[in-house]
Amino acid sequence: MGDIAGGEFDPLKGWGSRPAQIRPIHSSLLAIDSKVNFVDDLASKYSVSEDALVWSFTVRDNARWSTGEPVTAQDVAFTYELLKKDGTRFDLSFVDKIVAVDDSHVEFRLSEPRSTFVSELSEIPILPKAHYGPDYSSDPIGSGPYRVKDFQDGQQVILEPNPYWYGDTVKFTKLTFLFLAEDAALAAAKSGSVDIAYVPPAFADQKIPGMTLQSFETVDSRGLTLPTLPAGNSGKIRGNDVKVGNDVTSDPAVRRALNIGLDREGIVELVLQGHGRPAYTLVDGLPWFNEETVFEDGRTDDAKQILEKGGWADSDGDGIVEKDGAKAQFTLLYPSDDQLRSDLALVVADQARKLGIEITAKGTTWDGIYLDGKANAVTWGGGRHHAHQLFGMYSSKTIDTGYNNMPQYSNAAVDKHLSAGLAATTPEEANKSWKLAQWDGKSGFAGENGDAPIVWLVRIDHLYLVRDGLDLGDQPIQGHGHEWALFNTIADWKWSG
Repeated sequence: MGDIAGGEFDPLKGWGSRPAQIRPIHSSLLAIDSKVNFVDDLASKYSVSEDALVWSFTVRDNARWSTGEPVTAQDVAFTYELLKKDGTRFDLSFVDKIVAVDDSHVEFRLSEPRSTFVSELSEIPILPKAHYGPDYSSDPIGSGPYRVKDFQDGQQVILEPNPYWYGDTVKFTKLTFLFLAEDAALAAAKSGSVDIAYVPPAFADQKIPGMTLQSFETVDSRGLTLPTLPAGNSGKIRGNDVKVGNDVTSDPAVRRALNIGLDREGIVELVLQGHGRPAYTLVDGLPWFNEETVFEDGRTDDAKQILEKGGWADSDGDGIVEKDGAKAQFTLLYPSDDQLRSDLALVVADQARKLGIEITAKGTTWDGIYLDGKANAVTWGGGRHHAHQLFGMYSSKTIDTGYNNMPQYSNAAVDKHLSAGLAATTPEEANKSWKLAQWDGKSGFAGENGDAPIVWLVRIDHLYLVRDGLDLGDQPIQGHGHEWALFNTIADWKWSG
């Protein structure tokens, strides 16, 4: 499992940034089912007004905190007010008023329609108004199937059943989660001391008696962020001032050449050992995916032609093209403790050299990536069960907020489509706009003629070694973040046979 630190059970500290991570101890108003439909969770029912400005929820009458106290509409309003005021972890700026009508009913009155609000309703863990404070992480109280018995930061968390849980009786009296690096997790599986261990594709051929490799389909994708502004600019990431821009990647010809020249099937085989598939956007196959953005890649000659037309030529015969006296070379940052991204960076660098582009892969920490990632390329990831990430990654409105829009990308036509997608009052209307933002026939961030501020390459399968006889429930297609993705169904886990 990955480290819990940084989240620490508190949405003000990032708990919920991997949506399924809240499921063991918290509830949210809505949840997703195995077919990725939004369904009731803490809410027993809800309705949306015709103009999409008023969302009304009834809190289920049998919901209890792990203390036995009832969960009320006031707790819901408190949680959302807290996060709206914070403004960094969840964007609730479009919510005008949050009203606890009585103990069982809460209303959200929006200043404008927001088609992706439904996703936040499934990700925000509801907090107890009476017990929340600065020390909440040390003794978290939730209304989910389990409660925290013991938490040792960076080492482990032990959960026990919440006796007041409103769902079916859970099947485990104790769950222990160990926070281990990938190689240590594999060693723990070999020693028989864990029942589930995430394994990167590089370790997928390991055979461990009593355990079976289980593979889950995901919307979890990997690619490269490529700065779209020239060097010498400045901006922010997570509130810190950073350098922005790169003279090589800001040239559209370089980004387009990489987009069509890199061989995604080859990357799937080499990096994922076949456990995944090529990706052309962040949302391949989802209802808001524009199928016109798929193209034939691995086209070395066409990529070289794009570079040549863009003024790049290899005048000194070293295999790397130049323009205006500068070589087509840049640094690709990756987290050095992530085997998959490390392998991805090295394979991409090898393939790019065949196009005449020299990429230097550099391992660092996430703190290092956040400091230098807007002036260099980064092995990026993402993938959610909703379209809001498209707005976060590609809208100019999100530049300098959190770690959104790493490439500092701005395209007026794309902005218009993304804003229309957000403001749509029906899913069908929203999906049309999300598709047009990808490619509208003239412009877009995806497709072989798109701007390619992020070159998506592969969608990974999540691989786990699972103790024989352990049933992990009816898993939905998993989202980004393998450490937590299994937990959507944790209340249904059981031993079988």
